[in-house]
Amino acid sequence: MTTAYISYYDAINEQKTKRFMEACAQIIAQTHATQLYFLFSSTGGSVDAGIAMYNFLRALPVSIVMHNTGSMDSIANVVFLSADERYANSNSSFLFHGIQWNFGQGAQLSWTQLQETVSRFKGEETKIIDIISQRTTITKEELKALFHQGEVRGTAFAQEKGIIQQVKEAKVPANAPFFALNFP
Repeated sequence: MTTAYISYYDAINEQKTKRFMEACAQIIAQTHATQLYFLFSSTGGSVDAGIAMYNFLRALPVSIVMHNTGSMDSIANVVFLSADERYANSNSSFLFHGIQWNFGQGAQLSWTQLQETVSRFKGEETKIIDIISQRTTITKEELKALFHQGEVRGTAFAQEKGIIQQVKEAKVPANAPFFALNFP
């Protein structure tokens, strides 16, 4: 098995997700890796971009390993769960919170647009809850409570709930293919 190690410490948005996908494809082609091992930490970001990143990683013809090297915040938890093999450094964390929406200053919405926005809120929260509950032992009810409280959880919780299999320190072997994905 050839493993390529990839560091990602960045937010998740449409532009970064496109570059992330392109970089992963290039790394697989360049190294002929059969496994991508991510040293991953993210403040989260766009739900749509995070779901796309999750689905992309699940579709790759290589095995994916995720290692939380700092924090998994918000939609980053979904991306993290794309891997079947998941670890966390002892001092890492996981933040769960509900969906947020940014309205520009002076934004005006019609009744239809407001209904559309509320529908989107519900739909995105449901997608996130479905993925997390399918990939862990956290129930949908527990997730709704976490989302509405805005909870940071540590590695003991993550291991107990199946977010990770093990707490261990990240280590990249000498001479292993290693890439840092940091996008402007």
